[in-house]
Amino acid sequence: MFYTILDFPLGKIFLAKSEKGLSLASSLKNRNRFEEITEFFKRKSILLELQRKKFHREEKLFSQYFEGKKEDFTSLPLDFISGTPYQRKVWLETRKIPYGKTQTYKSLAIKLNHRGYRSIGQALSRNPLLIVIPCHRVLSSDGSIGGFTGGLELKKFLLRLEKP
Repeated sequence: MFYTILDFPLGKIFLAKSEKGLSLASSLKNRNRFEEITEFFKRKSILLELQRKKFHREEKLFSQYFEGKKEDFTSLPLDFISGTPYQRKVWLETRKIPYGKTQTYKSLAIKLNHRGYRSIGQALSRNPLLIVIPCHRVLSSDGSIGGFTGGLELKKFLLRLEKP
């Protein structure tokens, strides 16, 4: 598994990928996050190798995204190393939400033929791919911003960035 750390307006982003695809995109805003990530890979007996040159495509996409360009991350191959089948199903459906658009937890639950929209929020709280799986585009049914593992300020920042 290869990794790199990129600097962007929201801070550092840790990216990890296998030969199959991107496995992790996580904000390193929290001081302990790097240690949490490396510990996760150790527990799974996955060795991490620093290889920035293997992330040219991802770095370009993230850079353009933070420049306010309408970027589509759906062409990036993914390699999930975590998540239940249900969580992965939620993540893949969330990945389809277009740039600049939002959906509600409830509408995602309906699309997935699942009655419990709270479980959608729980699945999204485990999203391993910040921005690539755009869980920041999922809002509460009453129009409020809802939750976000990366913090509400980050969610607001990303939603503002995507406004036309």
